[in-house]
Amino acid sequence: MKQTSFSYLLRTVLALVILVFSFSGCKKNDGPEPEQEELLKDSVYLYTKTVYLWEDALPNSFDTRSYDTPEDVLEALTKYKKDARGQAIDRYSFLDRTGAVSEEIQEGLAGDFGFDIRYTAEDDLRVKLVQPNSPASAEGLERSWRILSINGNTNISQSALQPANFKVLFDALAGSSITLKLRKPDNSETTLTLQRKQYALDPVLFSKVYATESGKKVGYFVFNSFISISNNGIPTATKTKIDAVMTAFQAAGVTDMIVDLRYNGGGSVETAEYLTDLLAPASANGKLMYSYNMNKNLAAEEVFKKAFAPVNISKKGTLNLNNIYFITTGGTASASELLINNLKPYAPVWLIGEQYTYGKPVGFFPIPIFDTELYAVSFETLNSKEEGRYYSGIPANRTERDDLLQPFGSTSEDCLAQALFHAENGSFNTRAIAGVSSIQRTASARASVLLNTALDRKGNKDMFKFDVPVKRLP
Repeated sequence: MKQTSFSYLLRTVLALVILVFSFSGCKKNDGPEPEQEELLKDSVYLYTKTVYLWEDALPNSFDTRSYDTPEDVLEALTKYKKDARGQAIDRYSFLDRTGAVSEEIQEGLAGDFGFDIRYTAEDDLRVKLVQPNSPASAEGLERSWRILSINGNTNISQSALQPANFKVLFDALAGSSITLKLRKPDNSETTLTLQRKQYALDPVLFSKVYATESGKKVGYFVFNSFISISNNGIPTATKTKIDAVMTAFQAAGVTDMIVDLRYNGGGSVETAEYLTDLLAPASANGKLMYSYNMNKNLAAEEVFKKAFAPVNISKKGTLNLNNIYFITTGGTASASELLINNLKPYAPVWLIGEQYTYGKPVGFFPIPIFDTELYAVSFETLNSKEEGRYYSGIPANRTERDDLLQPFGSTSEDCLAQALFHAENGSFNTRAIAGVSSIQRTASARASVLLNTALDRKGNKDMFKFDVPVKRLP
C-alpha cells in the first residue's frame, strides 16, 4: 500500500471514527452519552493505535463502548504493554481536557495556589516550595513551614488519610480555595486562606555561586519546570531567565554545576536540548545528543522522519564544567531525566538524592480531538551511547533525603552539602551531613516515598514535543 502523509492518515482515522459511530447501534452503557463523548472514545483508540510506541501490543479491534469515558478507554489501552515482571509499562498517557499542558509548558502559566507539599515523616507535612508570583507567595508562605491543618482538618497524618487513598488531601489541593494552619520555623503559628489564581511561572526558583575552601566556583540553580523556551517561534521568559542565570555563572568563572531537579516533573524537550547545549563541554559540539524510537507507522512517514531526526549538540555559552551534579527525587521525571541522560556520555554526571528518579524515558506530542488533546506515548529517547529505557528510574550515586527543613541554597541542606563536598574533595562525605541519615529502608518509609512521588507529580509535565506537524482537525 502506498504511504500517505500523516495528516491524511489522521483524517482517514477520523472518518473511520464517524463510520464506527454511525453503525454502532445501541450502547452498552446505561443511559445515553453525548455524541462527542462517544466519538472521542473511538478516537482515543484509533489515534492511539496509530501513534502509540507500543502499537504492536494493542488489539486490532477494541470495544470502546464498553467503557464509561474516554479516559477509561485510554487507561485500558495502557495495560497491554507489559514489562518482564508482567506489569504495565505505560504509567504516562493521558487526556488533557482543559488545555493545561499548553498553558503551563508552552505559555508558562499556572492556575493554582502556587505551593506544593511533602511529608518528612508519617505525621509531618511541610511546604516544599512556593512559586514566585503566586497567591501563596503573595501571602508570605515559605518552604519548610509545617502544615497543621487543611480546611480545618487537623487529622492529616498519612495513616489517617490513607484509607480513603488521600482523597481529602488531593481534593483540597484541587479546590478553588484552601485554608492552611501553619507553624513557622520560629514555632509561631499562622492561618492563611488562598484563592486559586492564574499567574506566570518562573522556572528558576533560586540561583547562587558558591566558593569552596580551595577557591573553586560552583554554580547552583533550582530548575522546577521545563517550560518551553519558545512559543510559536517567539522566545519566552523562560529562555530569558535561563540565559541570565548562565551568563552570571560564566562571568563568575563557574567550573562545577549543581542543577536542582528534585521536584521537576519535566516539560518541553526543546528546553532540555537547550540546557544540554549550555551545560555540555565544548568537546561535545556537533556530536549526537539523543535519538528517537517510534513505531512502524510513524517511522514510515517522511514528515515524521524529519520531525524525529536525531538531535546533535550545538554548544552554547562558554561553560566547560568539571562536574555536573543533579539533585533528584522520585518526582524527577521525563525532560529532567532526558537532560541527565543526554549529558552522561560527555561529562562527569552525579545524582544526589532519593534512590531513583521517577523513570520516564518516553514522551508524546499533542493530538487535538475536538476540544481535547490526546497524549499517548509515541516516542522513546536514547542518548549517544544508546542508553535509555530507565523505566525504573535513574539511580542516585549518593542517596540523601530531601531535607525540607532547610531553604533552597542552604549549605546545611543535605543534598546541596554533598554536592559541594564532592566538588571540593572529589568524593562524597561518608558520614551523615547536618546529623541527618540517608533514606530509611522501612516499609513505612517506602510508602512515604510513593506518596511524596505522587505529590511531586501533581500536574502533567512529562516530556512533550510540540513541533510535530499535526493540526487540529475540523
